[in-house]
Amino acid sequence: MFPTFLKVSLLSAAVLTANTRADTLLDSINQTLATNPEILIRTTEADARMDEITQAKAGYLPSVDLTAGIGYENSRNSTTIGAFNAGDADSKDQDRTRRDASLIARQMLFDGFAVGSEVDRQKARQASAAQEVCSVAGNTALRVTQAYINVMRQQSVVELMQANSAEHERVVELIEKQGRKGRSNEADVAQAQSRLVLARANEISAESVLRDVKTQYQRLVGNLPASYTLPEVPAGTPSSLEAALKLGTEIHPVMKLASADVQAAEAQYEASKSAFMPRLELEVGANWDTDANGGKGDTYSHVAKLNMTYNLYNGGGDKARRSQTSKLVNEAMEVRNRARRQVEEEIRLAWVAIDYGFRRLRPLEEHVVQASKSRGLYDKQFLIGNRTLIDLLDSQNEYTSARQSEINARYDLLFNQFRLLNSTGSLLTAIDASLPVENDCGVKVVAAR
Repeated sequence: MFPTFLKVSLLSAAVLTANTRADTLLDSINQTLATNPEILIRTTEADARMDEITQAKAGYLPSVDLTAGIGYENSRNSTTIGAFNAGDADSKDQDRTRRDASLIARQMLFDGFAVGSEVDRQKARQASAAQEVCSVAGNTALRVTQAYINVMRQQSVVELMQANSAEHERVVELIEKQGRKGRSNEADVAQAQSRLVLARANEISAESVLRDVKTQYQRLVGNLPASYTLPEVPAGTPSSLEAALKLGTEIHPVMKLASADVQAAEAQYEASKSAFMPRLELEVGANWDTDANGGKGDTYSHVAKLNMTYNLYNGGGDKARRSQTSKLVNEAMEVRNRARRQVEEEIRLAWVAIDYGFRRLRPLEEHVVQASKSRGLYDKQFLIGNRTLIDLLDSQNEYTSARQSEINARYDLLFNQFRLLNSTGSLLTAIDASLPVENDCGVKVVAAR
């Protein structure tokens, strides 16, 4: 059997090898989830807390201790004094080479439910750590989604700016041709060339931004895909704000995490009550010693007894501990309330962004249609002398601006739909993502290849 950390590393390496060139959004997310250090750190922590549960359960089982010793002993007691008076010794002190051994088994019978409460606390802590994995994985998936969409958005902007530069080049050629025929002057040529230079500068700026967003994507995922595919909004997106709020409060990892922390605090409070109860313990043991306590020869003893320990007073420490843990329960409950508000706030913000995104996209699309129509008409009117060069260039700028606004609005809307899914805690399951380790996120575990 491989240790957990080695299994995680092998699985991550297998996924990374199999997906060296992520193409779709899901490929990119799965590759990131398989190699992201933060997720693997949280996963290891959750796995370590499983061992803490085992440690807590050990309190139910017996404890067996073996002790043995050998060494010099000088004794003066009734045995050595009696031997001296009887003339069997030269001194009241006796020097011996003492050897002894003991085997003692103890079994807890009752401890005020301390062990049971500790087991419950560790189970709740493990559940909290598991939900932390899901929360980090969901947020990581959303960051990858944003980076992927930003690359596609900026690629569209670069293509738009390239088309804008090409259109300005066409206008410059047209003006120069008209100048040779005496139908335009140097001022028109200079104006057209000036706009062309600006269009090329905007194209360079767009390419620079594209390189930046690709760098951000590569930092998250690890490499750049050979191509990009426009992601579709997953099925299962809440159809109303009320449904989204209900879903978020029920399944969001942050809510489950906060609830698990409350359970851990309550178990800790229950454990604090054990200090006010007696502890019963069964003890069974055997002892052997040779030349001990000034005597000679072997001695044996066997014991089987029931021990009771009941603390009557310890300066008020147990009472203060119980008071402290009760306040920690209240704190955990308020943290859960805060988490609920934060989840609801994020859901509402995402919902508003989607609602206004849809409403804003329609007029922007119409603006593009009308700006394109206007640009075509201005071009025809310019050729027959009914429009000036400035009118023609401005119509091109208006179309480019309208198209860029429409591109940004469309990709913003797409991202906010994924953002809504993450705010409800259902992003990973909605896109059918996978993790390289066993999880409580409702997603599959990727198999090593």
